[in-house]
Amino acid sequence: MIKKCGCPEDSIYLPERLLSRLEEVKSHSLTLLEAPSGFGKTTSFREYLNKSCPGARSFWYTCREEAGAGAWDGICGLVEKTDPAASIKLRALGVPDRDAAAEAASVISGLRCKLETYLVIDNFQLLKTDAPAAIVNAFSLHNSPLLRIVFITQKLYADRTWEAPGILKISADDFLFDGAAIRRFFELAGLRPDVGEIKTVLDASGGWIAAIRLHRMHYITAGEVSEEDSMDELIESALWSGLPEQERRLLMSLSLFEGFSARQASMMLEDSPGKERTEEILEKIPFTPYAPAEGLFYMHSILREFLKRRFECSPRSFRNQAYARAGRAAEAAGDLFQATKFYLDTGDYESILAMPFTTRFFYNFPDSGVIDLFERLVDECPDETLMRRPIPLIIFSQQFFRDRRTEAFSRTTALLRRVIEAPSGLTDEELGRVRGEFYMLMSFTKFNDIAGMSEYHRRAYSDLERLSSPPRSLIFGGDMPWTMSGASVMFLYWRESGRLDKTLSVMDECLPFYVTLAGGHGAGAGFIFRAEAALARGDDEAAEILSRSALYEAGEAGQTGNNLCAWLVLARTAVLRGDGELYCLARKNIRDEAARSAQRSILRIADLCLAYTDLLIGRHDELPSWLDGEDSIARAVYADGRPYALMILGAALLSRGRFGELRDSADRVIEIAGRMKYLLPLTVMKIFLSAAADRESNRPGAACLLKDALDLALPDMVLMPFAECAELLAPILPCLSEDLDSKNYRALLTLFRRQTEGAAAIRRALSGEAALTERQREIALMLKKGLTVKQIGGRLGISENTVKTTKKAIYERIGVHSRAELAKERF
Repeated sequence: MIKKCGCPEDSIYLPERLLSRLEEVKSHSLTLLEAPSGFGKTTSFREYLNKSCPGARSFWYTCREEAGAGAWDGICGLVEKTDPAASIKLRALGVPDRDAAAEAASVISGLRCKLETYLVIDNFQLLKTDAPAAIVNAFSLHNSPLLRIVFITQKLYADRTWEAPGILKISADDFLFDGAAIRRFFELAGLRPDVGEIKTVLDASGGWIAAIRLHRMHYITAGEVSEEDSMDELIESALWSGLPEQERRLLMSLSLFEGFSARQASMMLEDSPGKERTEEILEKIPFTPYAPAEGLFYMHSILREFLKRRFECSPRSFRNQAYARAGRAAEAAGDLFQATKFYLDTGDYESILAMPFTTRFFYNFPDSGVIDLFERLVDECPDETLMRRPIPLIIFSQQFFRDRRTEAFSRTTALLRRVIEAPSGLTDEELGRVRGEFYMLMSFTKFNDIAGMSEYHRRAYSDLERLSSPPRSLIFGGDMPWTMSGASVMFLYWRESGRLDKTLSVMDECLPFYVTLAGGHGAGAGFIFRAEAALARGDDEAAEILSRSALYEAGEAGQTGNNLCAWLVLARTAVLRGDGELYCLARKNIRDEAARSAQRSILRIADLCLAYTDLLIGRHDELPSWLDGEDSIARAVYADGRPYALMILGAALLSRGRFGELRDSADRVIEIAGRMKYLLPLTVMKIFLSAAADRESNRPGAACLLKDALDLALPDMVLMPFAECAELLAPILPCLSEDLDSKNYRALLTLFRRQTEGAAAIRRALSGEAALTERQREIALMLKKGLTVKQIGGRLGISENTVKTTKKAIYERIGVHSRAELAKERF
């Protein structure tokens, strides 16, 4: 096993003051070691664990300059050491942003750990997220008495509101050496500096251990202290000047990596000294600590920056060789992202295209920086080289389309057409595979034109059925929600007024081709579309039957997103009928299925479904925070599904009387819906604007807007969007009695009455024992368990004032006056 600290000058010393602070880690659920680079955070804590916690397990993960999803996957790997189930859920969430941190906290609060364990996340500042402090806060909410979580990081910039109780913060001042600590540190290496020399070191270093260590190395070499305070000059005199040329070249090459194995290091030089000799070299170099749990050396940023500056000044030929070897070393370690960066720097496009990329790779690394890298690849790589690798080209094209990289998508699809039209070097089977996958790719360009998409699906089917039975795409399908993060099929595919029935028939005919090719992806969507159309026309019986058929078909294929859409139709049906039992059952299943999936996009769809059903009965105070504004919606939802979330936001703004914001949002939704041919959000937003105008005493304007919406919807007898706003539209509808066909007018009045009575019945059904909202019930249960207001706020990621306000509302609803009385209540 590799072991650093092979000589006296490498000995580690922890000053008493720091040791005392580190002892506090044992009594805190989470510790934050926060100090700039060079303060000895990692070395000190590793030494503390080794000497002071010999019986405890410890697992480390060091974040690197990688895509955010890669670092998050590493952090989830740590969690897996104690609770594999929680790890799966956290991975599915993806890197939490401000809006998703509460979901991560919910998972973390249930962490289980049976043995005394330390989980250490090092270099946490390198995790690419807009909410680092919120993530730390979430991890502090675990409830396992045997688990200690430690974040080692440079400065995290956050306001004070995120800090949760139970977090121990050890900061830069705690790591600084005083004169006595410097003396002891030198004595450990057999040195005896006098008072003046110690003062010189303290003044030059400022108590910074990285500089003190270099001063000690210089003292060993020169027999006197250096008055230098420049880190570069200290490294030059204490380390660099004494290294042979081969070791210098090795270290400069390794500065391309943040972390590397001994095997990777041995691959970095043409005249490599071999793995064992490379280990020996690295062992004697300071600032390259070895992490046994990960099997990696991590070069300290101070040394790395010094080496990178020298690397940039080295001959171009040496740098090209270093990049090429770094690419091979990264590929050997399975780091395709890093390998791609290194190969790009030398123009080795063949090596990139030969790597085993899959759609799962891009799903795991959704950061825009990853797509940037491959956009650069197709921009720089010669056409002939790209065309020799058509399957990777299709995978890259899919990502360009998803991320709206229009130029890159056009370039790659043009090259793929050239491959298909004039194949060279492909067998008939390979050409069939390329053609089939290409047609699957091109179907997305016809979104949401079902017939146009299906034309491509049928072509793909024809090619791929010659390769397997049933025919299967190797690229498209999977577990991503089929509805593009929306909670409705009708939202996506009702695109032409007066042609809804025709569209339903086309869906019935065409969808099976895609579902077969994609291995079940999209199963149940046809039934959902018909269920939504039936409900839109007031046929709740047909809607229920079709929704239950959708649940069966989607469930058999593992399509959780479609299941949620079907349950939403049933919840809406329940409100129309006033069926409290079905309403509660649908909401429970939406929550349960989303929790089992734990996939972030599925959780978002569940949020939309629950918010919709809340708004139907007049509740608008419990919506998830990410639905509070357009910016947070843009971060949470794919572009194609965004107008659906904006409809929910519009309903909330209308309920809260924020009409100016509603109009601003509606303008954008109407523009997007018109461009994408989404009739449902177009209709719904006009309904909301009509209601808002009436609330502002503009009845003529309200009637005009309502007529616009009816003109879109009545050709297909889509009535439910109006009925679901019955209480707001009832005063306006009579203004249009002479403009509407009497049969349509009566149908609307009937649905208005049913919806109004049904919503009132649901509210009555939820009274009594179920009088509390879900969030109120959650807080009430925590109060019953004895948690303080501060603890509840920290656990749920909300302010103490919000908890206090909710607590007061709980007492009023239930009719209690104290915690003692609350403890007797049942929920």
